[in-house]
Amino acid sequence: MMRRNIVIFLTTGVGLIAGFAAGMWFNAASYGTASVRQPRPSPGRVVTRRPVDKTRQKRKVLYWWDPMVGPASISPKPGISSMGMALIPVYAPASGSSVAGEVRVDPAMVQNMGIQTQKVTIGPLSRLVHTVGFLKVPAPRRYSVTIRAGGWIGKLYAATNGTMIRKGQKLFTLYSPRIVAAENEFIAAQQSLLAACKTGNSGVIRDARELRTSVAMRLDYLGVSGSQVKKIEHSLRPMTFVSFYSPATGCLVDVNVRQKSRIDAGKTAMRIENLQSLWLDSYIYENQIPWVHLGQRVTARIAAFPGRSFTGKVVFIDPFENPANHTIAVRMVLDNSSHNLRPGMYALANIRTQPRQHVILAPRSAIINTGTGELAFVEISRGHFDPVTVKTGLTGQHDMVQVLSGLAPGQKVLTSGQFAIDVESQLNAIKARFMPKLSTAKSAPAVHKPHAQRPKATTPSAVVKPPATMPRGMKM
Repeated sequence: MMRRNIVIFLTTGVGLIAGFAAGMWFNAASYGTASVRQPRPSPGRVVTRRPVDKTRQKRKVLYWWDPMVGPASISPKPGISSMGMALIPVYAPASGSSVAGEVRVDPAMVQNMGIQTQKVTIGPLSRLVHTVGFLKVPAPRRYSVTIRAGGWIGKLYAATNGTMIRKGQKLFTLYSPRIVAAENEFIAAQQSLLAACKTGNSGVIRDARELRTSVAMRLDYLGVSGSQVKKIEHSLRPMTFVSFYSPATGCLVDVNVRQKSRIDAGKTAMRIENLQSLWLDSYIYENQIPWVHLGQRVTARIAAFPGRSFTGKVVFIDPFENPANHTIAVRMVLDNSSHNLRPGMYALANIRTQPRQHVILAPRSAIINTGTGELAFVEISRGHFDPVTVKTGLTGQHDMVQVLSGLAPGQKVLTSGQFAIDVESQLNAIKARFMPKLSTAKSAPAVHKPHAQRPKATTPSAVVKPPATMPRGMKM
């Protein structure tokens, strides 16, 4: 038994001594002590060194803050925010100094973020103004047949509304005692003229001719046509029923008389509307006013005639605006020689405007309205965007807008993904605004570890006071 214990003790001691010696050799080899030599490379072998990763180099800390609290938590040194969270350091850019609002995007992320750009060009700016309206009869082409001397209708030839009437077509006959009396006066004046011509006295002939002319004018004012006056002059017999004829070609509307009915002086017997051309009354908005002018060509489409278009031109622009919907009335004349169009039809119209030449053009999607102005992001290089204040004018076709200032032809502007870039640009501008003030604060220690334990909310030291260099208006 004694011998067995002695063997175990010796074996354990030898193992400890061997382990201690192996450990010493390993440490010497790891730290490159003189006792262990490193193997030399062979003459034909090239030794390459791993490049130093510059992104892992220590960068300068600009400030510490809590993103959940916002700018009110910005501090020149580490600490705990009002929410009890450790402040996060914000480092300076890895290369160079950046301008306030400038945004840099990793080229690998440009495609993932859907960022697209388009060049600013110079060329003509045109626009096709679309509007809608209703057809109506032009006011200058509406005729009224009004009775100038009271009487009775003898025979009514035009009695149905909607009947097409030609110019000079007989409408009705009228018996009027006043017209018959004027006819008798005209016959007497004609007979006096004939008697004066037999005397050969020029003065008497002149007076008789003036009397006959005045009576003939009275018949004309009463509605008697010139042909009927000539007939009375040759026959020297009055016409009991005087015929009335259509003053124009058109459609018969508003027939207010019947067969053998009485009608007083000053009453309108019927109306005739000429439909050779029609008005298209439509409305445009305020931003379309600079494009529309008198005389511009118009193309209209009617639902009743698919595939066909009717041409016309702008003849009137209302000088007043409707305050209820902020629109302006525009009147166009459409040719209707085929008599296919009818008043009251609904029409879609396109006004061909005059293009503006040599205009700086940019996509409308590239312009961001900030509420107080407009801006666009110009691509300086791949993934490098700079916000620029712009001023725009008219908006044309193909989503193009006139640029008055801020952009030049050939520049590339951001057209897709600009809202994400805009948010990043605003954050960069806020950081740049606070950076100069934080640089004047007392520098913090080189290494300042945050507290290992989270302080209790009831402990007064848990709340970090804002630094003396905190910008005005910012509250914790």
